[in-house]
Amino acid sequence: MTENSKTASPVHPGRPAATLAKLNAVAELQRIIEYSRGSVGVSALHVETGERLGLHEDCRFPLESTIKIAIAMKVLALVDAGELALSDWIEVQSSEMNSGGPLGEEFLHDGVALSVMNLLEPMITRSCNTSTDVMFRVAGGAEAVADYVETVLGIEGFESRYTMRHALCVLHDIAELPFDVSERDALRNASFDVIDARNRMHGEKTDYRNDLRDQCTPYTMIELLNALWSGKGITRASRDLLLDIMSRTTTSPERVKGRLPQGVPFANKTGSGLGAAADVGFLTLPDGRGTVALAVYVKDSPENMAYRNSIIADVARLAYDYFVLIS
Repeated sequence: MTENSKTASPVHPGRPAATLAKLNAVAELQRIIEYSRGSVGVSALHVETGERLGLHEDCRFPLESTIKIAIAMKVLALVDAGELALSDWIEVQSSEMNSGGPLGEEFLHDGVALSVMNLLEPMITRSCNTSTDVMFRVAGGAEAVADYVETVLGIEGFESRYTMRHALCVLHDIAELPFDVSERDALRNASFDVIDARNRMHGEKTDYRNDLRDQCTPYTMIELLNALWSGKGITRASRDLLLDIMSRTTTSPERVKGRLPQGVPFANKTGSGLGAAADVGFLTLPDGRGTVALAVYVKDSPENMAYRNSIIADVARLAYDYFVLIS
């Protein structure tokens, strides 16, 4: 039995009673999710009115690269406190060179240094894993990010234990690397099946290893997005900067954006992993109807990435139509 087969409770204690429109939307969400053949969770919040929509909001999912929003917020909080400047140059250590993203792909030799701003940008827009581990280091490590989310933002249940280097070792099913060996170098002569781990389907040799991956619930991710939207824990200038960066994200446009009307703005961060896919961010509704924070997660899927993407696209279109209808 998958988590999706559990009885869903779209209305949490203390929240307004579901309207007929919400009941219909939740029923349609359930229908879409039944075709996923994995576990899917969705949470959405109209940030101006507080209206919510969700299903399996309290199930835990691997964060994958959606954790990079929290890393960016922690780094920007250091900038706001005067402990760091966006113009500060940070050296990229050779062991931090990870596969995936512009730094790991383009800079093949030691001696790379970039400004904080030029590390934040590709971490979000192109999900650069090398930039991410540099930003983890600048932020004070995974524990410092977790402490910021829990102590400053007041959000519980958001895990931050591992660097991207560790997460990629789990993804590609390779042993934890010595400190002086980069993940990029470890994969240099790996087989295509190892390198293409994100598309791997469930089988006898597949272990999703969720216990070794940082996790949160869709509901918790919406709490993080709402904190960002309201400028909690960072200044207004840093909030606006991060939202602007997120609006330029180029990864996996076939997910949330895949079935939306053309031109609908979506400032987002995607995440991908073994049997998993995610897309989280802010949908701008038409005609001044407001903004929706949306988080969609898929895990334990036996299907390839294209199929997981299509499930996210269907869920996102339903959420978009629902909030347009009621706003």
